[in-house]
Amino acid sequence: MKHMVSLISILLLFVTFNYVIAEDTLNIAVSRLESDISNNLKTIGIDLKSAAKDAGKLKESEIRKLLLGLYANKPYVIDASFVNSKGIMTMIEPDKYRKHEGSDISNQEAVIRMQKSKRPFMSNLLDSVEGIKSIDIEYPVFSPDRKFVGSLSLLVEQDKFIRKIAAPVEKELNVNCFVMQKNGILIYDTDQSQVGLNTFSDQLYKDYPELVSLGKRMVREKEGTGYYTFLIHGTDKIVKKQAAWKTIRFFDNDWIVVAYREIK
Repeated sequence: MKHMVSLISILLLFVTFNYVIAEDTLNIAVSRLESDISNNLKTIGIDLKSAAKDAGKLKESEIRKLLLGLYANKPYVIDASFVNSKGIMTMIEPDKYRKHEGSDISNQEAVIRMQKSKRPFMSNLLDSVEGIKSIDIEYPVFSPDRKFVGSLSLLVEQDKFIRKIAAPVEKELNVNCFVMQKNGILIYDTDQSQVGLNTFSDQLYKDYPELVSLGKRMVREKEGTGYYTFLIHGTDKIVKKQAAWKTIRFFDNDWIVVAYREIK
């Protein structure tokens, strides 16, 4: 009997040790992800701020050069555009997307917020007029006499943007990651098939209440750790997983960044 108790104690210590090691690794991973994604978003913000400062006093040909500059060397950017004060995309670069000039996007979230607040804003995932699910990042443009004349817009393939940052962390620390909006929509996941799904309402997650509950906790709490059960990628096998998360705030919107791994 004593030997049985000792064996159980050893097993419990082993499991606890594994959980602690896993949590330490996840905290390191999510801290790196939060820092690296935040810094890259800040760089986008700096570029937009600088361009917007000049855009209000430039001619159309000069604004187009400005837009090309914003687009250049950013493989995750679909296009850069100037949106006038009425929500019309009057200039778009590169030229492959110029066919969408004149499109009215005044009903889009980022443009509505821009019209009201005249402040920089990052949208949630949207269906763009270019036909690509993406994120719109907008920065206000003012004339020299401080009159609001429109905004500069960068349309970003957020999955591509985040994947370039997350992939090295995932490989080095042997973790998986996802990034979720506060409405539950996944804008990034190591498993690309889950990008665009809603954690709170999609059929894939309905049989996993622990995951849904943890996702809602992530919305309420800016950072933390937790457990849930879900499928192993590409299989029908269910395992227990451990997760750590942090929340990034950028241009009046939040991304919940999560690192997770299977535990035994």
